[in-house]
Amino acid sequence: MKAFLRTASFSIMFIMVMGLGTYSLAQEVTAEKPAVPAEAAKPAGKMIPEDLFANFNLSLYSQYIWRGYELSRDSLVIFPTMTVGYKGFAVNLWADLDTRFTGTEEKEFKLQETDVTVSYSNSYKPWKLNYTAGWILYDYQPTAGNPDGTIKDTKNQELFLTLGLDTLLKPTFSVYNEIEIGQAWYFLLGVAHSFPVYCNWSLDLAATVSYLHDNSGPDSSDFSNFHDGNISAGLKIPINNYLSIAPKIQYSFPLSGEASRQIKDSAFSHNNNFVYGGLVLDLTI
Repeated sequence: MKAFLRTASFSIMFIMVMGLGTYSLAQEVTAEKPAVPAEAAKPAGKMIPEDLFANFNLSLYSQYIWRGYELSRDSLVIFPTMTVGYKGFAVNLWADLDTRFTGTEEKEFKLQETDVTVSYSNSYKPWKLNYTAGWILYDYQPTAGNPDGTIKDTKNQELFLTLGLDTLLKPTFSVYNEIEIGQAWYFLLGVAHSFPVYCNWSLDLAATVSYLHDNSGPDSSDFSNFHDGNISAGLKIPINNYLSIAPKIQYSFPLSGEASRQIKDSAFSHNNNFVYGGLVLDLTI
């Protein structure tokens, strides 16, 4: 218990010190499912309907880490994603392409996962509050069966709500509720901001901590504790009004002894903390 409290306290203090020390941080940076933006910058001079936008994003990463879990190893992972939005409503399509998937014996190129996110975003300006609510469908490609010969569940669904404040460190609080395979709640607290470093380049830093309450398995496998933390840094380099590139690096680590054991037991490498990164190409029209 004391070790857990020390870990949680250290994580929270680290986030606060990092944020106040730089006086700025950027939007949450992850190689995970990207958040659907509440607003997208419109290119100057482009004749498009008001509030309509389309975003195309391609991330090339050294590893796929999601909520602290290692979902790839020793391969290049590619995350193509597309978002179309209008007046606060948005639809996002996301995929995970693993060039040498560790979960199969042949370690072949594999489309491992496809996700669909439908969301609505808005803001309440008097309180500098913005919010996004939505639904996510996760579709995983099966790689192995259960002991009785049946195929494992390959789909899951979540409902989510994100609240954010347009103030120092851009704090956000997100709640995800799993509704198909079982009942699980994932709470995510983040701080983020961005500051200029050269011409129109920006250095984006972010940090998150999470809490997981999962009673979807047998009683012996129930989990209710602080789960994973993530620290990230990215350098956004605009090419023109439409296109930008951003090299990024991240560090994922467990926040409790229980999470440390769970993440390690499920990992291909039997590790529980990961340093990974890559390059993100982003096009908005």
